[in-house]
Amino acid sequence: MAKRRRVTRTQVIASLPNSVELTKRNSSNSMTLEIRTGEVLLGTLFMGRGSVEWWPRGNRVHALKKTWTSFAAMLDEHM
Repeated sequence: MAKRRRVTRTQVIASLPNSVELTKRNSSNSMTLEIRTGEVLLGTLFMGRGSVEWWPRGNRVHALKKTWTSFAAMLDEHM
């Protein structure tokens, strides 16, 4: 009899201010996405006016920080 694989679902939790205005300069508004698989945090994605930041789980020092242009180029490269 074949073993049944356990399916772990990925969960994305968005934290948004009451109104999101990402185009304002020096705005503290940003969209925060918490990415989880099951109960385990994979990382946090911050999206703001000028950049995108990926903070892996347990990492408080080094983040992947990209401008929107370089982020789009990175995605094009991997597609």
